[in-house]
Amino acid sequence: MIDNNKPLDLKSYSDTYLYSKYPLYTKRITSAIMNDPVIDKKTDAFQDVIYEIKRTRVSESLVRILNSTNVVLLDCDDPMPRAFKVFCAKDIKTGDKKLKIFIDCTNVITKSKKSSDLIVNESALISHLINAGVTMVYHKLPQKILSRSTLIQDMAKCYAKCFTYVIDYLVKVSIQETNKAKVLYLTAMFFYRYFLNYSDERATIAASTISDINTREANMINILMDKATHVKGVPEKDTDPYRDLKSFIRAMRTVMHFNKAITEDVVVERWMHQFGPGTVFGMEYLPAFSAMMTDAYIGAFLNNQRTIENVCKVDMVQYSKAIINMLDNIV
Repeated sequence: MIDNNKPLDLKSYSDTYLYSKYPLYTKRITSAIMNDPVIDKKTDAFQDVIYEIKRTRVSESLVRILNSTNVVLLDCDDPMPRAFKVFCAKDIKTGDKKLKIFIDCTNVITKSKKSSDLIVNESALISHLINAGVTMVYHKLPQKILSRSTLIQDMAKCYAKCFTYVIDYLVKVSIQETNKAKVLYLTAMFFYRYFLNYSDERATIAASTISDINTREANMINILMDKATHVKGVPEKDTDPYRDLKSFIRAMRTVMHFNKAITEDVVVERWMHQFGPGTVFGMEYLPAFSAMMTDAYIGAFLNNQRTIENVCKVDMVQYSKAIINMLDNIV
């Protein structure tokens, strides 16, 4: 499914358009790694946390992820923003500079006021551990995710449905089924081209399947998207309509004849309103979108769970089961 003639070019948070708009994110992440206390996994009290996760029987991999030396549990003095409850970064505090997964356990693992016991929000911790596992695999063994064609297709369906849901709220494309199908096609194309770096040909085939757009119409849309970015004064390197979220939304707006008021900022704001502010990087970063699906599946209500369930339905369930099964097999 992956175009072997192109590098994977998998995105980190820092590669996204949204991250670039808020330079304070780097400062906040660095501060958390350097200054916030770390929960000691070697204490007797922490054994109760392990027991609680085992008892849920969601996945045997979760205890291995929890115990991993590559997973750091932060007891943040100032809670991280909702979008960064789980993040991947080099451990600059210890000096080994290895990639590790950091989990903000504020209000997830807390100390009892009456004893040395630790109180665990099981569903939230399970959600974060699944996210941590997916994030680590994505950054260290990406082919373990990308080679699973059914899993990827389910994820692409969920992404296209979520993005189309947002666009439909703004411009009511569902009034005309052909327009809704086109937006489903375009948002699926963005997923395959931007997230996975598929070639145009392979992305077209995959996106057509999701949207029920025929080959002729798909090729015509592709031509129009290309034309929308090849305008006077734009350097050739900036003419790919799928190179980032901003370019995609602007090209789609032109092709679909949306009102110019439908800017990238408006779309992002509506996404956050519909699905929750913690999901914003799901628009551009694969582990963050994966977390949207698995958080809803686990039922921790970390985001606007009901909306995500209603939009993605069985595709969300199938994806979540598949990704948890993957973690069981490789973590």
